[in-house]
Amino acid sequence: MVGMKTFLLVAVSAVIAAAQPIGAGLKVGGTLTDTINYALLHESSKSAIVGAYVEVRLPAKFAIEGDFLYQTDFGLVPPFTSSGSQWVFPILAKYRFTNGIVRPYVEGGLAFSHLSDVANIPSLNHESNFGIVLGGGIELKLLFLRISPEVRYYGYTLKSIESVAGQFESNRNQAVFQVGFGF
Repeated sequence: MVGMKTFLLVAVSAVIAAAQPIGAGLKVGGTLTDTINYALLHESSKSAIVGAYVEVRLPAKFAIEGDFLYQTDFGLVPPFTSSGSQWVFPILAKYRFTNGIVRPYVEGGLAFSHLSDVANIPSLNHESNFGIVLGGGIELKLLFLRISPEVRYYGYTLKSIESVAGQFESNRNQAVFQVGFGF
């Protein structure tokens, strides 16, 4: 009897999930805070962000979103390397406050990241990292297009890069601005 109840619950959940609208699109933006903190230099290490997202819109103004973001070229001090990049994979729960053309929203969830193109750094502690994501924005629904400027905060658990002499280190707290273009 328990097996039949479980089967019915899964079947009904699958039908409800399949009936929900799915959105997808492109996100572009940049970091508002430096990716690398320098002790001696005041060189900026802000970088561009580009990637894709998929969203499952649920009842009661909720949604689940998954992003696949590539953060490009944050600079490092020679002779270690001149640049690096990072893949970021946030998984978010999103709540929209209204159903109109302009829809303010808040979001939160977890993020996983992986550094790439940084093999020349002797002070690399972790290539992969994880943490929390909090954000908010406004979604503008124009016919089939959804434009959503947003600000996000990433709070990572680990310090991925930390130089031995304390000259530079990765920033565990990251603020970004990005705009989503989707349907």
